[in-house]
Order: sequence, then structure tokens, then C-alpha cells
Amino acid sequence: PHVLDVSPQVDAQLLVVQKLEEKERLLQGSLGAIEKELALRAQALELNKRKAVEAAQLAEDLRAQGEHVQGRLRELQACAAENRAAKDKESLSLKRAQ
Repeated sequence: PHVLDVSPQVDAQLLVVQKLEEKERLLQGSLGAIEKELALRAQALELNKRKAVEAAQLAEDLRAQGEHVQGRLRELQACAAENRAAKDKESLSLKRAQ
């Protein structure tokens, strides 16, 4: 009779253990999903860092190109001004000669 008294207690404890094991399986599944998401986010972060470095390099290249173009433009403007001055001088000489 004493063994029969213990049986419901053992059944109840087994049920608790089963529920805890099921909960542990669910938590392990959640943990796995979170770890996968974390890995994906880390990959995305690295990709974005690389893109940021590339964009910064591109911006620097474009700035240098812009400076070069501005320098060339100033040279051409100076050359055009010299040509105008020479042309004006020639026109004046031609008028005087006439």
C-alpha cells in the first residue's frame, strides 16, 4: 500500500520533468534562431562597413578630380583672357594702321 501512495507523486514529478524538458527544447530552438539572426546582422554590419569605406574613398577620389578640374578651368580662363587681350591689341594696331 505504501508504494501506491508514492505513485501519483512520481507521476506528477515526471510530468513536471517532461514539461521542463519541452520548455528547454523550445528555448534551445529560440536560442538557435537568435544566434542565426545575430550572425546575419553581423554579416550585414561588415558589408555596410565595407560599403562606407568604399563610399569614403569614392568621395575622396571625386574631390581630388574636382580640384583638378577647377585648376584646369582656371588655366583655361587665364589663357582665354590672354588671347582676348592679344586679339584686342591686334585689332587696335590694325585700326591704327588703317
